[in-house]
Amino acid sequence: MTGYALNEEGQYIHLKQMDIRFEGTDAQVTFYYELDMFSRVYVFLLGSYNLQPTLENVLFDFEQVEVREIGRNHAVVHVSNISRQNSEYYLHDSRALGAKVDMLTMVYPDGSSRNVPGATSTPYTFYGG
Repeated sequence: MTGYALNEEGQYIHLKQMDIRFEGTDAQVTFYYELDMFSRVYVFLLGSYNLQPTLENVLFDFEQVEVREIGRNHAVVHVSNISRQNSEYYLHDSRALGAKVDMLTMVYPDGSSRNVPGATSTPYTFYGG
């Protein structure tokens, strides 16, 4: 299933876009997704916080993940220590994702960005502070 993740409750989520906005050694990750009909009803009845395990599973390869906001079609997650500082640059090592994302966009502190279609991992990269 391309671009779909499955959590313990059997919910399906189609990961359309994932934006990683680097902020020093940390990053804000924003997911944009679509839920199948069953999942939309489930979230409507029981609340969007039930999507948290699915989002955490997508970021399983990251050490410090904090879900800050979950909506019907987007979520915001803070990832600490996503990169390490080396002199005046930051280095981000590739990390596996728990699901395929249609489009991964990496946004650097200077405002430039890099798109990775069909991402199953984050690419190695470096950027300035």
